[in-house]
Amino acid sequence: MEEQVHYEVLARRPGSAVHLEAWLEDQHRAIQVANEMIGSGEFIAVMVIRETRDPKSGKFSPLCIRREGDFTSPVTRKLRSGDLPPPRCQAGSDLYGPMARARIAEVLEGWLARRKSTAFELIHRLDLVDTLRNAGGEFQHAIQKFAVPEALLRHSTVHEVIRGLHPVIDQAAARLRQATQAKAFPTISVSGFGETCEALAEADERLFLMGGAVAGYLGSAEDWPSKVERILNLADAAPETGIGRDLAFHVLAQPMAEILNLGPAMTEMLGAELDPASHLGALAQLVAPEVPKAVGAIDPAAAALLPKPTDIGERLARFLAEPRVAGLRQALGRKVLAEVASPRRLRPASPEGEVEICRALAITLMTAAEPMGGAEAVHEAFVSRSHTLVGTEFVTAYLKVARTPIDEAMALVRLMESVVGGTHKRQAVRWIQSCVTSLKFDTEAMSGKAPAAIRLGQLANLYRRVARAGGQEAGIEALLTLIGEMGGKLEAEAKIIQGIRKAAHSPVEKVQALIRMATGEAAPLGPAAERARQEARRLAAHPDTTAHLSARAAVQLQTMVQNLGRAA
Repeated sequence: MEEQVHYEVLARRPGSAVHLEAWLEDQHRAIQVANEMIGSGEFIAVMVIRETRDPKSGKFSPLCIRREGDFTSPVTRKLRSGDLPPPRCQAGSDLYGPMARARIAEVLEGWLARRKSTAFELIHRLDLVDTLRNAGGEFQHAIQKFAVPEALLRHSTVHEVIRGLHPVIDQAAARLRQATQAKAFPTISVSGFGETCEALAEADERLFLMGGAVAGYLGSAEDWPSKVERILNLADAAPETGIGRDLAFHVLAQPMAEILNLGPAMTEMLGAELDPASHLGALAQLVAPEVPKAVGAIDPAAAALLPKPTDIGERLARFLAEPRVAGLRQALGRKVLAEVASPRRLRPASPEGEVEICRALAITLMTAAEPMGGAEAVHEAFVSRSHTLVGTEFVTAYLKVARTPIDEAMALVRLMESVVGGTHKRQAVRWIQSCVTSLKFDTEAMSGKAPAAIRLGQLANLYRRVARAGGQEAGIEALLTLIGEMGGKLEAEAKIIQGIRKAAHSPVEKVQALIRMATGEAAPLGPAAERARQEARRLAAHPDTTAHLSARAAVQLQTMVQNLGRAA
């Protein structure tokens, strides 16, 4: 027998004790639930425990894989019997609410996945209900998965919760059986869907009846893309306006929301070949289909990294643009940001590629900030992502690629350009500083195989990139000073300015070369640039320089020198 593994999400509200909030079989989903709970502000601490059952001994071994928040402060609020919340489901109709459907999808995740079905279809199809209830052990296991956290929340026993839940399930099943046997659910087709919507628009149980009709229509679809295509076909055939259209999209959004929350389903639709980063890019284009064009105008290289949408992806994006499903679009945007903020590697096989795709995603999501929850929410997500990018584990993997020391420093600058948040910028500065102060960097810069002028230009490029990426962060001035002093030492040892002075070039060409050094283009700002500035002034003022120049050329030369003085 194989080891059985499940994940428990424990959480704590202000003033209360720790409670088991979720029991899941998928680690990624458990981490996602924990992140959503701590991000909601309702909980002050969350913990994810991985429980592994030994098939021989039958014992479970716990391992904490996620912990955040305050678990140590004393409990100040005690619940009395009158303070206990009412049962979440008190009647069969309660199982059709959004929270109940989400809970059903969690406790029956594996069973539904094997049948390529959603919780929406389960509660509207009698054949699925009968199949589940006849499964025996699996059905009881799902009941227990729901009852354990519910009992902890209500300070009750698991047996009492189960005893109260069975009548609710029986009532819902009886209602569904009665409707099915009475053929109350219309048989729908794409061509007649609009008429069905109009006919049910004023019915007393229109949501239940329309739900049963849609679930029956989806039942013959064999995979997730087929189900989504059927939903989209019905959406295209919905009434143009009025309460009929409201009814159609209200019902169609329910199974669509559940499918969008399933990782395997989205992988089938967007492309199994996509890595996590490209998958997020494809999800972002569902939320904001206009993004690729906007990103292309800002950064064509970033736009090229975004995956091309599939045909079904383009149709799904048009469906999500419908104002009646705005909540679904926003939920998908929050899911994208939760993935960005998670510590999960986005491109595990290529750290360098991960840095580049993170830049592309940052531009993409900021361009689509409104449906994502606003620019501030996007910024916070990338602050969390930046924590991973400047961590020791990621940087070590990032620098494993064979590079020259100067190229390694430039790669770290690229990393600094891709992270946000003062703390992470400063950590990136420290990584660059450790590279620049290393012996191999000093050896490469001072006595490498490339000509001295080229090495000096490389230091100038490094100086400019660091200055532009670092802004006003603490530590950046010390790093720039270090690079400038290294450039001054290199110039002095190689006598580059002296070589320009003795070169067989015209005086104007010499002045121009010195100005390029003085302004930081061919040498880093510092001692070398200052010496070049002084030499340019001296050479420009020398009579031999202006003797053979036309009046116009002399004025242009003096203007360049004056601008150089102001730049100083």
